[in-house]
Amino acid sequence: MDFLLLLWMQFDCNPVAFRVPFIHHPIAWYGCIFSFAFYIGYKLFIWIYTRNLLPKVRIPEEYKKIKVPPSFILNKKNQKLYTFFRKNSDDKKNLEKLNLQLYLEETFPKKVTSIEKIATSFADSALLYIIAATVVGARLGHILFYEDIYFFLKSPTFIFKTWEGGLASHGGILAILFAVFLFTKKNKTLSFLAFMDLLTIPTMFVCAWIRIGNFINQEILGSVSTLPWAVIFLHPAGGESVLPRHPIQIYESILYFFVCFLLLILWKKEPYRKVTGLYTGLALSISFSVRFLLEFFKESQSIYDSRMLLDIGQILSIPMILCGILLVRYSLRIKHPLDKKGEEDYKQLL
Repeated sequence: MDFLLLLWMQFDCNPVAFRVPFIHHPIAWYGCIFSFAFYIGYKLFIWIYTRNLLPKVRIPEEYKKIKVPPSFILNKKNQKLYTFFRKNSDDKKNLEKLNLQLYLEETFPKKVTSIEKIATSFADSALLYIIAATVVGARLGHILFYEDIYFFLKSPTFIFKTWEGGLASHGGILAILFAVFLFTKKNKTLSFLAFMDLLTIPTMFVCAWIRIGNFINQEILGSVSTLPWAVIFLHPAGGESVLPRHPIQIYESILYFFVCFLLLILWKKEPYRKVTGLYTGLALSISFSVRFLLEFFKESQSIYDSRMLLDIGQILSIPMILCGILLVRYSLRIKHPLDKKGEEDYKQLL
């Protein structure tokens, strides 16, 4: 058996990335990855939302009579925006408006707010809602669905140790839905579903990296396997036996990256013809359907799993799958433009 163990990859990365100088406080890889994923996801959201605003440009009255000089050349960043819109829209009138808007941005930067600044301001307003919802919802979901809640009631300080892992994606998704609902009630630029659609690609990206963090933490282990790509975790966080296992964290990470790129390709192909709820529905139905199947290759994560035919992860995935399917059907039947609610509000932002 000892000889056979040499056939599989052995993994034993130190979960601590580094220690803060002088105070020696440990900074975990999980926390670093979490922060990195959120930062890139934030930039990705701005990139998507900026392009989502391109066909909604409204030129202020005092600038409408200005003509763009034939010799004017856009800077590299605005040239990319202009080219993107030209490739995805046949509306010459809107193309002229966009060209004028970008000219005004560069000519009168103190008087005309750039499209990217509008998108960044919107993202900054939403960021605190999303981060708080993700961390709090995912942590509470893990405690309620997967752990002995009485332990955390006796030792409440463990609730805040998110850097050690212990975040449930189902709880995070539910909390994000609630946070987006609250945000769109306050900021009426986009409807709830329209905002969720724009958020799906960054969310899938973040989820993929979080699973890589789980891999480094040696948690959420797969079941024992003899497949060539099985991994032996030498110090499992949950104290499981040291045996070759399915790298289930990598499976899920690949799944989320796949959904992220699938939605991004679809979005780039038809950025202005998508319909409200479609992207949210696709993300939920695809990711949680595969997640349901992958649960069969996981070690039990919840103290309640032994009492039920399906494990907690599968039970929680079912309503997500159904909700996703219903959203796809709804969006294809109703066919509301993504920005229908936000189109009029955009005028107030310029």
